[in-house]
Amino acid sequence: MLKSKVTLTIMFIFLTSLVFAQHQHGKGMMYHMYDSKTEVTVSGTVEEIISEKHPCCGSTMDHFYVKVKTAAETVTVFLGPTDYVNKQITLKKGDAVTIFGSKTKMAAQDIIIAKSIKTKDKVVVLRNDDGTPKWAGQMKYKTK
Repeated sequence: MLKSKVTLTIMFIFLTSLVFAQHQHGKGMMYHMYDSKTEVTVSGTVEEIISEKHPCCGSTMDHFYVKVKTAAETVTVFLGPTDYVNKQITLKKGDAVTIFGSKTKMAAQDIIIAKSIKTKDKVVVLRNDDGTPKWAGQMKYKTK
């Protein structure tokens, strides 16, 4: 009887850890912050391109942001992991862009998590309708 309980407990812990690990690496922190109820479209000019290391899922990943100057303000937009974004699109300062995404706050700062980005000659969809990133499960994480 005790052996059965121990076996069941070990199986439960193992399966729970698998589900948690898959959830963390498959979707990431920004997935949980994406909210279709706060979707906005902004158009403007790329003012700055930022690639920063952030802790993600127990490892470090370069995240790709752009600052976009609109008619009313300058907004910070998270596009995705730098390696993934650079394979999808080439952006430079001064590019005209239209971004569709979810407006939220991160570290007390307004930010838009991009679902898609459009330049004069390209449209890149970065997330599925439910907010799941297109790169989910494809990225190789770097250890700290």
